[in-house]
This record gives sequence, C-alpha cells and structure tokens, in this order.
Amino acid sequence: MKIKTIILISILLFTTVQPLSAINSYNNQIKKNNLTSFYTMEIPLTKELVHNVNPLITNSISLPPSFSWKNYQGSDWTTPVKHQGNCGSCWDFAAIGTLESIIKIRENRPEIELDLSEQYVLSCLPAAANNYGLGCLGGTPYKAFYYMMNDGVEGNYANGAIPESCFPYQADDQIPCDDKSEDWTNQLIPIADCGEQWVGFDTEQNRNYVKSIIYENGPIATGINVSNELIQWGNWFNNENDYFKDPDMPWGNRLNHIIVLIGWHDDDQIQNGGYWICKNSWGTDWGYDGFFNIEYGALFTATYISWVDYIANNSRPMKPEKPIGEQQGSVNEEYIYSFVSTDPDNDMLFYFVDWGNGNIYDWMGTYESGKEILVTHEWIKKGFYNIKVKVKDIHGYESEWSDDLIVSMPHMKNDIPFFFSLLFKLQSSPNFLKELFFQFL
Repeated sequence: MKIKTIILISILLFTTVQPLSAINSYNNQIKKNNLTSFYTMEIPLTKELVHNVNPLITNSISLPPSFSWKNYQGSDWTTPVKHQGNCGSCWDFAAIGTLESIIKIRENRPEIELDLSEQYVLSCLPAAANNYGLGCLGGTPYKAFYYMMNDGVEGNYANGAIPESCFPYQADDQIPCDDKSEDWTNQLIPIADCGEQWVGFDTEQNRNYVKSIIYENGPIATGINVSNELIQWGNWFNNENDYFKDPDMPWGNRLNHIIVLIGWHDDDQIQNGGYWICKNSWGTDWGYDGFFNIEYGALFTATYISWVDYIANNSRPMKPEKPIGEQQGSVNEEYIYSFVSTDPDNDMLFYFVDWGNGNIYDWMGTYESGKEILVTHEWIKKGFYNIKVKVKDIHGYESEWSDDLIVSMPHMKNDIPFFFSLLFKLQSSPNFLKELFFQFL
C-alpha cells in the first residue's frame, strides 16, 4: 500500500498514570538514545490520507445522540481494561483492544471472553513498532494491525493475533519471541483488513464521519495529546458521566498516546456539544474501570484514527461422540476413557468432562480436531455416574453435550445400596432400564 503522505505522529506512549515527572523521564530516555527528534515531531496541518484508507461507509446514516459499544442492546461488546505497565506500548494495547471488540461484534457474541496477547506484537512483530524499532517507546496501532496480518517474514509468517495465555504480557519489548507457547500457530485469530487515516481537526463534519465508522463497524483506535492535567483528572474523576473539558490551549502539538474510541454522547449543555467515550490502558483504577470521557475536540482526540476488520466464518464444533471406557469397576482404581469430537473449521479444541460426581474441572486442551484423547479417572465413592463431555474451539464456540456413558462403581448385584440406586435411576432416567439391560447381557 502506497503512502500518500507520511504523517509524523509521535507515539511516545505513557507507561502509567503518573505525574509529569514520569513524562519527563521518557523525554530524558529518548535524549539519551539520540532520539530527541522522535519525541518532538509535530502533527502537520493536513487532511491527507495515510495507509489503506477504507472507512467502510457507503451511505450517510442517521446517528443517535448517544452511542456506546460498552452498552449496546443491553450487552458490553468491549473487553476489560488492561495495564500497559512500565512500557510505552499503548499503541499495542489500543490495537488489541480494538481487535477484541471487533471480533465480538462480527461474531455477534458479546459474551465471548477474549484476551489477546500484546506481548506477541512486541516480541514477534518488531516491525510493528516505530521506525526506530523501540516497541516500548512507541508505535502506531495501524502497524500492529498490518504486521499481525502480514504472513511474511515481518509478520512472523502468520496472519493473526494469539491468546494472552500463549504469551503473557511482560511490559518488555526484549522478551524473545520463542517464549510464546509451542502451539501458538493453532490458536491464531486472523485479521481480514486494516487501515489508518488523518481525519483532521474537530469539526461537525469530521466528528460525524468518525461517529459513523464507530456506529457501523465498531470501535477504532485514535491518537490523543495527553496532558498532565488529563492524567491527574482521571485519578480523581471516576464517574461514567464525568468528562474531561477541552482546555483553552492543548498541552503540546503532537499525539503522544493511543486509546480506543468506543462511542459518544451529544449534549448541548457542553461547550463543544458533547464528548467521546474512550477505553484506556492505564488499569481499572484510572477513570471509571479504566474508561473515560473527553470533550469533542479536546487534546486532538479523533484527528488520527486506525481501524481493523475480522471476518466471522466460524462454526460450532460437532457434538462429541459418546465416551468410551469401562462401565463397571471398583472405587479407588484408575480407568481410561476416550473422547473425540471434530470441528467444521478444523480449529483446535478444548474438552470439558463431567464425571457425574459433582466435581468441577478446567477445560483441557488444546487438541486437534478429530483426534481421540485419553483421560484417566478414578472414583472414591460407590455409586452410579453419568459421564458426558463437550468441547469448544479457540474462538469460544461450544458444542452440545455428548450422550451419557453410565458407569457403576462397583458392579454390585447383591448389594442392597445397588437396588436403591437402581430405583433412583429408574425414576430419573426413562432410558436407564434399557441401558442397564444391555449391560447385563
């Protein structure tokens, strides 16, 4: 994709909610590395395009006065706020936060618990960082999207993001890429498209343009000119109706932080007509659960935006086959049971086994689609147990429960408790007598 105009945006991202001294420490660090010009880059007064501008909007639409993906149709389509820690990586967190929401929206499943890995971008996609290759000192969300999608050498030969569990965040861009889990390729969630754009300074037209993208397609990443006043304001104002007012003079003339734009609220009583609803990466103690509102036009918010897209084409895994294994035995002895299921998309699968004894176990996996897995189990009490299993794929889609395998531990023809258990099973399961009959043949 050809660059029409290079926008010199400084993405020196704040590490945490700290006073101005923290900002100055980054300035000193950059000077020590002879990168003073990187910190002092200014935003050119231009409305030229940047990369792959495709706003995904074909028609003008009627916009509601208030809208938020945090509460749309009674559901929250965002993911919990994280903390970037002692690393200027909010460009990375904004990109991942945007992608997580887009996946939930495209899948039409707000209940999905998505947590994708920022460390993967820092450690395995170094080209996603700024031109100096310093991921903890800056970058852009577009580069994070672009190189996650790139399946060449710069994109680690794979299109997609991976779960946080594959590569937990360590706030360090020097962590080796090899530290990720061995099965990371099986858990990739691919990206379909991405882009970035210089929208221009706040006008009603530009504002409605950004609103339309959010409304029709989902959250976007945006640049902001963070000031010390904003940092301190977020420490004290923690109500979802609070908003940061537009100062008479911005703190500087550069973008130095990236956030996720998730909605807006129009209000004629506010000087600039309303505020943006935003998701930050400074932990949940800042703002309200890590989110905050900022007046239209304040601190250059929404002048630069970046977006990502994801195509939902996933199917639910197939109902697992009935478990196979011993149906009669003795307590305190281990028995082997096999389970198998397939996924139409050939995704890796997690298994969840209900052993019928009331114990709760974690999801096991991941396992290849169609591969038989073997699990050992023992019972410590006499009785009848119904074993069943279900699976879910790496996108969180769950299958139906399998049919039950009825197990007697132990097999007790002459034991009085056996007959009590039998009567109970006859009452609770109409098909039990037939299954029991075939066991004794």
